[in-house]
Amino acid sequence: KPKDELKLSQPIGHIPQVTQTFAYLEANYGIQNEHQVMIGESTSSAIFPARAVGQRNGTALLSINELSMIALERCRTARKAVQLMGNLAVKYGFYGADGGAGESLVVGDTEEAFVFHILSDPTRKSAIWVAQRVPDDKVAVVANMFIIRDVNLSDSFTFLGSDNMRDIAIAQKLWDGKGLLDFTKTFSYG
Repeated sequence: KPKDELKLSQPIGHIPQVTQTFAYLEANYGIQNEHQVMIGESTSSAIFPARAVGQRNGTALLSINELSMIALERCRTARKAVQLMGNLAVKYGFYGADGGAGESLVVGDTEEAFVFHILSDPTRKSAIWVAQRVPDDKVAVVANMFIIRDVNLSDSFTFLGSDNMRDIAIAQKLWDGKGLLDFTKTFSYG
């Protein structure tokens, strides 16, 4: 029982529980799970900031910290981890852990790896995200900057992403809707 001057913390929100979870290692961010899904994190600039529910003007439930741990707890593959993180962020909202930044992850397993980018959407209650598969004979370097350029969501082997990114880019006058959307040019702040 806490001392009289201390109050128990209250949850700021909930997501549905699953019937089975996996062991994972974390150090503020998810690192690796028992199925050899691994995650590396790099904060990136982004144009739409959001704050956590429970903070002043907070509207979003999940940061990359929670998303990475939930993905490792629930997913056997990198592809499924990327899809789960994106879907949860769209449904429950995403906020940058430092008060508004976007995030980049490299998510890999024994078969494939992805670069994953995420930021809040303009409503600050959802998210925009994209992931690009790293070809087997290539490497990716993510150093505090979005790096995914031309996004082709019709190539679902190579790209995964939120359905809202094109419409938001057009509505916010960030992209003219012609050709492929350059994610970095459109949504990076720097």
